[in-house]
Amino acid sequence: MAISEEQAKEIEALCRAMSVTRMVDYGMTRDKARLAHQRVREGRPWDLVLEEMAHEAERLAEVADDAALARESWHAAAVSLIFAQMAFNADGDRKRELYRRMTQCFARFAALSNYPATKVEVPYRQGTLFGWHFQPVEELTRASVIVFGGMSGWSTAYRSMAEALCARGIACFLVDGPGQGESRLEGGILADEDVASGLSRFVDLALMRSPGQRIGLWGNSYGGLLAALTAIRDTRVRACCINGAPARTEVPPFRTAQEQLAAMFGCHDPDLLAERVSALVFDGRVSIACATLVLEGDADALVKPGSQSAFLEGNTDPRSRLKSWPDGEHTIYNHRDERNTLAADWFSAVLRL
Repeated sequence: MAISEEQAKEIEALCRAMSVTRMVDYGMTRDKARLAHQRVREGRPWDLVLEEMAHEAERLAEVADDAALARESWHAAAVSLIFAQMAFNADGDRKRELYRRMTQCFARFAALSNYPATKVEVPYRQGTLFGWHFQPVEELTRASVIVFGGMSGWSTAYRSMAEALCARGIACFLVDGPGQGESRLEGGILADEDVASGLSRFVDLALMRSPGQRIGLWGNSYGGLLAALTAIRDTRVRACCINGAPARTEVPPFRTAQEQLAAMFGCHDPDLLAERVSALVFDGRVSIACATLVLEGDADALVKPGSQSAFLEGNTDPRSRLKSWPDGEHTIYNHRDERNTLAADWFSAVLRL
C-alpha cells in the first residue's frame, strides 16, 4: 500500500523509539524484531503487527510439549505486547487492553520461570503499586535489587536483569513505580514530585519479606534519575545503579516523549507539566551517599554523553564508578549481556560483603 510522507515520518519515529537493539534487549529475537520493522515499513499498523506476533507466540505456548518451550513462548508473547502497547502514549482503552494481555502472558511465563517469580501488589495512597518478585533458587536471600524503567520501558521489560541478579544469589523486584506501567494503568497511581516515596514502598516490601537484607536500586533511562533521588532520601538503600539517565526532568522537545511524560504525571498542559516536574532534579547540592554505579553510552541519542558523571559528584564511596561504552546506545541496549553481567557482579560485590 502507498504510504504518505506523514505516515512515513510516524513509522520512522516508532522504529527509532523501538529500535531493533531495544527489542532484543527486552527479549525479542533479532529476526523477529527486524521482521516487525519490515512489516511496519510496508504500511501495517505497529500495534497490529506486534499483536499478531504475540498471537503466534501464544499459540506455540499453548501446544508446547515441554516447559522450556512454553516458558519462552509465553515470554515472547509478553515482549511483543510490551511493544504493541507502546504505539499509544495516552492511556486509552486500546493501550490498557494490550497491557492487560501482556500482563497475563507474563504471568504464564512467571509460573514457569527458572527462578521463582510471583506478582506483588503494594498499597500506596489511594491506589496500588505493582511488580514481580524473582528469587534465587534454594538460596537464603541476603540482598534484593529493585529494578525499574522510565517513561515507557516498564517492569516486565527487564527479565534479563532479574535473571542476572538471581544467578548471583540476589533477589530482584521488577517494579512499576508511580506513573509507570500497571501501577498507572490499573493501580491509578500517577507520578508527582514525591515519586521517591512510592519507590520506597518497594524497599518496605523487600525488608518485610526478608528483614535485615541489603537493598539496591537499579534505575533505567528516566528511572535512573528517580533511583538517584530515592537513594538520596532513603538511607536503607546501600547501592544504586543509574543507567542512561538525565540529571534533571525537563519537558522534552519531541512530541512522543512529551506525551509519555504527560501521561506519567497526568498533566497535559506543557507549562503546568514543566512546573510539576521541576523539583525532580539532581543538582549535586545533596550527593548520593551509597555506592553508585553509573552506566553511560557515548552513542546515546537521548542523554548527552558525559552528563551522567554529575551523579557521582560528592560521592566518596570507593566502590562507586562510571562505566562507559563508546558505541553504547540509550541504556546500553546494544550490549545487554555485558551490561547485565557488569551491573550484577557489582551489586553482588557491594551488597554481599
